[in-house]
Amino acid sequence: MISILHVIPGWFELLSLAFCIGVLVCRIWVIPPPPDTASAHGDCLADMWRWFGIGVGVMIACTTSNLFVRAVEMSGSSFFSVFPILPVVLFRTHFGRVWIIRIAAEILLLISLKVFGQRRDSRVFLVFMLVLAGTVAATESASGHASDAGDFSLPEITDWLHLLATSVWGGGLLVLSLFLLPKIVKPDDNRTAPRVAGVARRFSLIAGFAVGIVAITAIYNGFSYVGSFEALWKSTFGLIVIAKTGLFLLLVNFGAFNRYVSVPLLQEWAGTSAEGRGVITRIAIRFFPRIQLEGNGGKVASRFMRSVKVETALIVGLLLCAALLRHEVPARHLHHLGHADGKPMHMHR
Repeated sequence: MISILHVIPGWFELLSLAFCIGVLVCRIWVIPPPPDTASAHGDCLADMWRWFGIGVGVMIACTTSNLFVRAVEMSGSSFFSVFPILPVVLFRTHFGRVWIIRIAAEILLLISLKVFGQRRDSRVFLVFMLVLAGTVAATESASGHASDAGDFSLPEITDWLHLLATSVWGGGLLVLSLFLLPKIVKPDDNRTAPRVAGVARRFSLIAGFAVGIVAITAIYNGFSYVGSFEALWKSTFGLIVIAKTGLFLLLVNFGAFNRYVSVPLLQEWAGTSAEGRGVITRIAIRFFPRIQLEGNGGKVASRFMRSVKVETALIVGLLLCAALLRHEVPARHLHHLGHADGKPMHMHR
């Protein structure tokens, strides 16, 4: 069994990374630019940035924990006797060099947030912070299974794109469900319709693009790390992949409903003509006549918010599966090594 000492910090690190990337993506592309932002999202933004700082702090704590755990694995020493070999792990191993880049990027994120806090509306600041967060994601791939193929290899780049797209999608859902929608969705106030519809439409476009990247990279990773249906069913790694795939498909179903049904109805609530409905939207509403607007846009907005909360819970479970996979030997490797029973082995490098 995988030690909880491995999985929990890794899970929290992935959640925090996804949330921080979600904040930056929403701030750049989902939330309207000033001056609209100040009046409509002022309190929400303050809470987002406060939790962004907490998220970076959690990443730093988890990254530090990961160093000690990996040093214990590499040396076979106990936790309390591993301190003398930390310099060796840091400066003489691939993991150590990648770890230094990761912790530097995370610390720079925290310092930049504090030093340039008054310029948080600046596009330059936001893009710079997003590049730093993307660097953290890249180091996750550079210290995981994908790094076996070498630095900047196709498997490593694909894994990075997979993690980055998942973080954009999942992090955006976290931000919407925890901060944005609870603040702006007011079912009894039609004046909020343009704001809700705008946020939903912009996020739906970004999420659709991210889901496409997640799906393509997931297929590649499946062939790379599983290899066969037999390995899929006969290894712990494969079973986790099945669970992760199931969660992904559920997420896609919820996302498709929101994209092709909820978002167009919210647009109509905000004043867009129903004649602009797409083919998929018209088909869906024909099969489910009860979901039509019927003058009650507030009900549609509430349903959209509940759906996003369910998606958020699913993305949390999906990231748990991702954390588990990072500490399991890939099914293809188990097959090659003759470990068909799927028992976990120590991590590489």
